[in-house]
Amino acid sequence: MAEETVYDVAIIGAGPAGMTAALYCARANLSTVMFGDPFASQLAKAGDVENYPGFDSIRGIELVEKFSKQLERYDIKLVQSYVGHIVRNDGFFRLFTDMGEFIARSVIVSTGAKQWELNIPGEKEYLYRGVSYCAVCDGSFYKGKKVALIGYGEQAASAAIYLAGLAKHVLVLSSKPDMDAPIHGEQLKAIGNVEIIGNARVLAIEGNEFAEHVRFEVDGQERIERIDGLFIEGGVPNSVLAKDLGLELDEKGNIEVFRPDQLTKVEGVFAAGDVTGGLHQISKAVGEGACAAVSAAIYVKKKFKIRK
Repeated sequence: MAEETVYDVAIIGAGPAGMTAALYCARANLSTVMFGDPFASQLAKAGDVENYPGFDSIRGIELVEKFSKQLERYDIKLVQSYVGHIVRNDGFFRLFTDMGEFIARSVIVSTGAKQWELNIPGEKEYLYRGVSYCAVCDGSFYKGKKVALIGYGEQAASAAIYLAGLAKHVLVLSSKPDMDAPIHGEQLKAIGNVEIIGNARVLAIEGNEFAEHVRFEVDGQERIERIDGLFIEGGVPNSVLAKDLGLELDEKGNIEVFRPDQLTKVEGVFAAGDVTGGLHQISKAVGEGACAAVSAAIYVKKKFKIRK
């Protein structure tokens, strides 16, 4: 049977941005429903997190447990289902899931991004044992060492510049002829300890207990390079619901927002976290989740003349 309650805010996505938004909405006395499974988020799959304030080191899954435990203090409805379709009707949003239909006065989209995976031999085997999907998160482990970075575009170029300040040598493998990064590309090329190889097709990551080599092909010629660590940079935003909502996307498919309030061009719709692009970090997602929630609270109470 369809859910008949009209919620003040529906939060789509249960990662750090969504959970923070839920916390702030609940504390603002908004009736709140959150869709997704916190324990299936990218944060839950992370290894050791060493750049989140308050913790010298904490496993991603432990941080999710702490976030989730805190939310239990509030009357937040968690629906462990994904929203397949949204329709706006008479100023309200109808969200359709395999667990029924839900109605809300406002929506916060915090659906995150799917990590770009190579699906090559060694990628999963050496995850957290030399292979990482986040240079900013794990770059400090490789100070003075040789690392490889796989990717192209501004995000990858920015990550390579960051690594160059830590590692002895950074080998950048781009599947494009160059980095395809107009903003950071030239800066990257000027750094002395960075080597960029274009038209590279990565074949495998090899090693023993830890990743030790990356094998790739350039113009039909196979090569192998010794490495101490390897970073895979890039992601695809989970913005498929943007079309339903009429949201504007940038060239990479990220939802465009007006910061710092996390407003979109659609009244009553806000967005936060990795789905908005920029730096993919827990602290950024948490901050944007808080801003989106405050904006949603202001909108709902003003638009619907709710006094809470």
